[in-house]
Amino acid sequence: MMRRRVAWPAALALAATAAGPGWTRAQTVSPLELLQSTAARYESVTQFCADFTQHLSVPLLGDERTGTGQMCQARPNKFAMRFSDPEGDLVVVDGEWVWLYYPSLDPKQVLRFAMATGGGGYDFHKEFLEDPASKYEVIYEDVDEVVGRATHRLRLVPRTRSSYQAAVIWIDQAEPVLRQVRIEDESGTVRTVTLERVDLQPVALSDDWFTFTPPAGAQVISR
Repeated sequence: MMRRRVAWPAALALAATAAGPGWTRAQTVSPLELLQSTAARYESVTQFCADFTQHLSVPLLGDERTGTGQMCQARPNKFAMRFSDPEGDLVVVDGEWVWLYYPSLDPKQVLRFAMATGGGGYDFHKEFLEDPASKYEVIYEDVDEVVGRATHRLRLVPRTRSSYQAAVIWIDQAEPVLRQVRIEDESGTVRTVTLERVDLQPVALSDDWFTFTPPAGAQVISR
């Protein structure tokens, strides 16, 4: 099967810090406690940047897509995911709108969503780390390795109907850092986002990082 490198929206918000004794021993804490420890650390993080690799598998279409780049987030409501491959593709959340622009697919089309309807799916912290006990059954699957880091692999099964069937997250064993997220749709589509070089204290991010102006002549489609 031929693989094509194409952008796919996603986003994320992550946390990191040194953890106390016992963090690396999964048997000493419950899966939910692992998740809550990561969530607690993230609460003090105001912004972050990370390099990402995003892979999408769509079995129904026999298609696989991979994209790479850098993402940054500034709480409470700004996010940008800028692709280096395919170069120029991006997702920008400017605090009011969610902008999707994929010139690798169609340089004359821009998609725009209101934050109220389209912003939540671009914040992994809000989706997976905010009040997880009420939203998910959390299952400890195994230890695993992601980008050379030993991790705990947890499966999150929504307690109520969701846009996806389940999610799998990988939390660093040495510190509560989210290293990878996999989202499994009911259709069989699987989206995996892997993070490297997470920086929780980046140089002050400029407003330009979270600003997008549609190129001249592009059609803006609001949804």
